[in-house]
Amino acid sequence: MKLKFLTITFLLLFARGCDFYSTSLWFFEPGGMEGEMNPLTRFFGVGWNGLIIANILVIAPIIACYFFYEFSYRPKKIGIQSTNFLDFASELYFGEKGKLHQMAYKMPRDKRMMIAHFGYVMVRMFIVASFLATFHNLCQYYNAPFYNTFRDIVGRPLFVIYGLIFLSFLYFQYRVFKKEYAVQMQ
Repeated sequence: MKLKFLTITFLLLFARGCDFYSTSLWFFEPGGMEGEMNPLTRFFGVGWNGLIIANILVIAPIIACYFFYEFSYRPKKIGIQSTNFLDFASELYFGEKGKLHQMAYKMPRDKRMMIAHFGYVMVRMFIVASFLATFHNLCQYYNAPFYNTFRDIVGRPLFVIYGLIFLSFLYFQYRVFKKEYAVQMQ
């Protein structure tokens, strides 16, 4: 478990470093900040130091929540017998079927479980997001012909990237629910 935590944490930090490197290629060119898509830079004028501080403020709690998931949190059997996966997730978070939509705006009843799940999902989603951003930045910076063709086809690759990040969120959320489901069905 300790090795898994260290490996995923290292992978997260490495992925964020790759994203910083690929972003820095643009930052140090004349007018490089103009094309930056990060909302902190684009709308609030935050420079390089501000981006580093913002990343620390975002990544540190995610690592802390993931630490909690790996070392303190243990799924407990609470007697849910739903065979429908979405009903199971709804019961797990809100105590009754048909309430999973509330996940978008309401806190689950078990805050420890929410913190653990947040750590599990977000650490992995940020790894995916960071590598996608790195790939995008490097392909754009080095003017990769295949990526230019891709950009011509999709118009704005940013929407594809955000879509893939959202899909990774859903996938990792599914995986954590599946782990909880396995505990309930034992």
